[in-house]
Amino acid sequence: MSSIDYSEKIPNNVNLAEDRTLKRALEQWQPNFLSWWDDMGPDGSAASDVYLRTAVSVDPQGWAQFGHVKMRDYRWGIFLNPGDKDRKIHFGDHKGEDAWQDIPGEYRANLRRIIVTQGDTEPASVEQQRHLGLTAPSMYDLRNLYQINVEEGRHLWPWSTCCTSTSGVMAARKAKRCSNAAAASRTTRASCRPSTKKRPTG
Repeated sequence: MSSIDYSEKIPNNVNLAEDRTLKRALEQWQPNFLSWWDDMGPDGSAASDVYLRTAVSVDPQGWAQFGHVKMRDYRWGIFLNPGDKDRKIHFGDHKGEDAWQDIPGEYRANLRRIIVTQGDTEPASVEQQRHLGLTAPSMYDLRNLYQINVEEGRHLWPWSTCCTSTSGVMAARKAKRCSNAAAASRTTRASCRPSTKKRPTG
């Protein structure tokens, strides 16, 4: 498989080019994602140039770059809110403590369930709207629908990244397990299963 250009193919602010574990995971996950998009994404859209908004950073200048792009070539990216070393926990049993930079082990199972549930909703939205564009009343409505579709697809990327980071499971294992899955929700869920092996260090 050819190497991915991380500044062009996967815009991100998670140091993807330097994070070898995450890089290997997403290199193997990306083809699985695109295969799902081809099978379950907007019907009849593959050859169309669509005027879409693409996020390339979290700052206002990078959050909305517009241009014509084929749906399959959309630059799905990974953008997480920048960390704040001085941030405090504002509620619950740990109120007032420093915000966690690493999730404590006793909370990882619950967090994994939350990530899986949220991750399921993004691809489900795309799948449920698969044929909706065939009856769009106008080109304006169709373009807005396609924008929603690519945004929902983009949301799956950071959830997969969070799963890989919090559960210690390579997204590559997820892609391998779910190569025959029709739904990307299964792909996301697989990445969040507890690992039976020690996490690779690089």
